[in-house]
Amino acid sequence: MSQHISAPMLDRATSELYTHGWLHQMWRLVVWNLYNLWRRLMTRILLGIFLGGYALLLLLTIVSHLLLGNSKQPTIGTDPIMAIGFPGSLQFSLGYLGLLAPIFLCIVAGALIGGDYGYGLHRQMLTHGLSRGQVFTAQVVALAVIVLLFVGGVMLLSIVLGILIGPLFGVAPTFLPMQGWLGVLLTWITQSMRYYIYMLIAVLAATIGRSVLAGIGFSIGYVFIEFLATTILFSLIGGLSATMGNIIVAFISNLPGVVSNTLNSYTTAMIAGQPLTSLGQLPLQIGLTIAYCVVLLALSYLVYSKSDIFD
Repeated sequence: MSQHISAPMLDRATSELYTHGWLHQMWRLVVWNLYNLWRRLMTRILLGIFLGGYALLLLLTIVSHLLLGNSKQPTIGTDPIMAIGFPGSLQFSLGYLGLLAPIFLCIVAGALIGGDYGYGLHRQMLTHGLSRGQVFTAQVVALAVIVLLFVGGVMLLSIVLGILIGPLFGVAPTFLPMQGWLGVLLTWITQSMRYYIYMLIAVLAATIGRSVLAGIGFSIGYVFIEFLATTILFSLIGGLSATMGNIIVAFISNLPGVVSNTLNSYTTAMIAGQPLTSLGQLPLQIGLTIAYCVVLLALSYLVYSKSDIFD
């Protein structure tokens, strides 16, 4: 008797069932980007330089305090050891962040975006089923996670060191009221957004130039030019006409880094317990900061969506 062998039942589910959808694929790519960056020697070198410089400045501050304590001459100004006790330690770390973070984070962003072009990873990812939207979103989300973790980690480290080390040198920590801790939280957000704008400039430059050099070089060049604009040009305003001076001031005040840094002045005032002034410009400054992020993201994706991955 012949047997009837039925054909195997095929699962008609689409591939989306096995890959858990667009968001899951994108998030796995975010994790991969974070892992890839952490494995790079460049990332560890930059982190080592940053933490080493921070430790060196703390050591110099302690040495200066000890030398002032042994000196019989009258002290001019405040004792530098106040920068070690909390909340002075937090202000100290924010100043150090403002000095090195824009440069280091631009290097990281340019290396991530430009490196994918250099190693041909875009071609591999797009030809293996991922969409351009997933690849681009994963990259910018990974950069956002990096800046949030980096800024938050440095701030947390400074708070812990201020509470633990400060009392060893006679600087008792000053515990903040609720408004002060709210200022700490908002400072974390505004500082991260400021550095993220610089990273997005590196993303746009690396996407247009399709290389690491373009992303890092242009973004760091912009940081340097913005620094010169806020120092040299402001010093030259006094010799110009009132109209020209107002134009220069308005232009410099609306640069991406300057606008986002203005938000930090509000949040740090909350930490110090100072009254908030000039709140009339706050909505405009928040709007400009968000607008810069949106425009840079849109331009970067527009260029990326029109690029030829086989070029």
